[in-house]
Amino acid sequence: MVSPRVIATDLDGTLLRFDGSLSPRTLDALAAADGAGLRVVIVTARPPLATTMVSDRFTWAARVCANGAFVHLPDGSDPLVRALEPEAARTVIEKLAAAVPDLGFGIETGEGFLHEPGFELSSWAGDPGAPWLTAVGSVDELLERAAPIGKLITRSAATPLHVLRPAAAASVGPLAEISYSGGNRMLELSAPGVNKGRVLAELCERWGVTADEVAYFGDMPADLPALTWAGHGYAMANGHPDLLDPALGLRVAPSHQEDGVAQVVEGYLAGL
Repeated sequence: MVSPRVIATDLDGTLLRFDGSLSPRTLDALAAADGAGLRVVIVTARPPLATTMVSDRFTWAARVCANGAFVHLPDGSDPLVRALEPEAARTVIEKLAAAVPDLGFGIETGEGFLHEPGFELSSWAGDPGAPWLTAVGSVDELLERAAPIGKLITRSAATPLHVLRPAAAASVGPLAEISYSGGNRMLELSAPGVNKGRVLAELCERWGVTADEVAYFGDMPADLPALTWAGHGYAMANGHPDLLDPALGLRVAPSHQEDGVAQVVEGYLAGL
């Protein structure tokens, strides 16, 4: 088996514990990986601002945020942005609203989150008065003010996810990349082709790293493109049932509460 040169990991439900903390064991394992010359890459659905509070704790080679819409490198250069075009976003919203009438919409721009009145905020967004949140009066105003459109987020008032996901896929088609990161009645939409696997593959190509030299850890369907691309794909034991299907052929790491990423990384380092 080829040993990994890149350790890429999701955050919530994967690297972080239930309370959002990084355990000492996890920090030690990441530091040891960096010391051994491995690149550590964060790959998350979180926007950049919500990623910084974690990434400040350890050394990383790249931060992939908003499922691939924003890529930050440690040299401080401007982030690489893969945004949804405004007219495409308008078409996507129109099609989604026609298919599922009880939807509300919000947009992550990389600097903040804008939402129209129909979008139901939840605990992940923080206090409604938080400086990164902006309430606007309509979908039209949302599309006029939100730039770039890193990620379009839609949440239904009552439509269950098992109905929402196929309805969204059927109505949007190739106009946007649809992903699910665990939010209640919520889907995330990115520019076509923008997903965790595609963006991670592009980074690794720059570094001269092949897929079989990458270990990826994730817990949600949004992680699937990266899990199946990486030569060492680890679904977390606490992950979404879709990832634990034996037919996918993924490895299973211990749960995030058991420092599963650290356990696997320690094993790799012991073999170097």
